[in-house]
Amino acid sequence: MGEVVASSSPASAGEGGEIPSNPFLHLAEEEIIQRVLNEHKPSRNPFVRGVWIIIGSLGVLFAVIGIFLPGWPTTSWLVLSAYCYARSSQKMFKWLLTNRIFGAGLLEYYRAGKALPFHSKVVIGGIISIASIASIWIITKAGDPGFGQTLIAVVAIIGVWWVGWKVPTAA
Repeated sequence: MGEVVASSSPASAGEGGEIPSNPFLHLAEEEIIQRVLNEHKPSRNPFVRGVWIIIGSLGVLFAVIGIFLPGWPTTSWLVLSAYCYARSSQKMFKWLLTNRIFGAGLLEYYRAGKALPFHSKVVIGGIISIASIASIWIITKAGDPGFGQTLIAVVAIIGVWWVGWKVPTAA
């Protein structure tokens, strides 16, 4: 497969002729898949790979739930799964990218510049908040003097901030 060079039209160049921020915008599906696979290398540690596979598989399970449950994000869970599979197995990562059910959603995520739709960001923020509040409540009942609650609250705030402001929003 040959290397595809992005167009030098004004629409694809940034200010001052910079390289576009999304290298996947004008590529065919096969080229996107190959570039994404080349960007990620699995861990050498078999235990770490196993952990990534388990987390990635849970993400796929949650993505399947998202197909049937309105309001439950699908692409967001697939992005998590892709991240985990990229760190565990090129074969599983490629399977996810080429899957007839999920592949199109993931390829659109890369084509959109690794952006999430606004409604997915809201749901992710909500899930982080609900899980954090429940965790704080549980460890408070268990007798934690406040260190655990503070840590959970700080991590939750960082997580919501990251998803809300650092992850690009798809149009």
